Amino acid sequence: MNKRPTIFQQYRTRAGLILLLAVTVYANLNLLFARVQLYPGLTQTDPVSIHEQRIEQIKKILPPTPVLGYVTTIENEKLFLNERSFRDVELLAQYYLTQYTLAPVFVHNSPNFPLVVGNFLDGPASPEWIREKGLTPLHDFGDGLILYRKEEHR
Repeated sequence: MNKRPTIFQQYRTRAGLILLLAVTVYANLNLLFARVQLYPGLTQTDPVSIHEQRIEQIKKILPPTPVLGYVTTIENEKLFLNERSFRDVELLAQYYLTQYTLAPVFVHNSPNFPLVVGNFLDGPASPEWIREKGLTPLHDFGDGLILYRKEEHR
């Protein structure tokens, strides 16, 4: 009887593992490429990317400042209160995304700063409300995004 193993017997375990690994890598790459072809515009149409594109406009004209104020459709005091009852969470998410996009500038949830970001997704704020807050529009970017200057009370 021949005790010398043949080449196939010597390497059959390695060949099996290499073949299994090759099939697995092929299947996963095939799945990845199929998904990429199905969703070519996915990275440009997610809500975070859309919001970032809107807010990035402010960075282009923003003077160097460490802080900004923020106003939106509802009163600033109610922005965090409504979150507890799961109301207006979209407005709170917009606030957090604005902070994220404008970092390292800190965005305070208050109109009491020299420059204030107005983010109105539900339509423009009433002119009376803007006057009451002492805000003067500096630049209207459209789509409900406005940069305001806070008027000093004399």
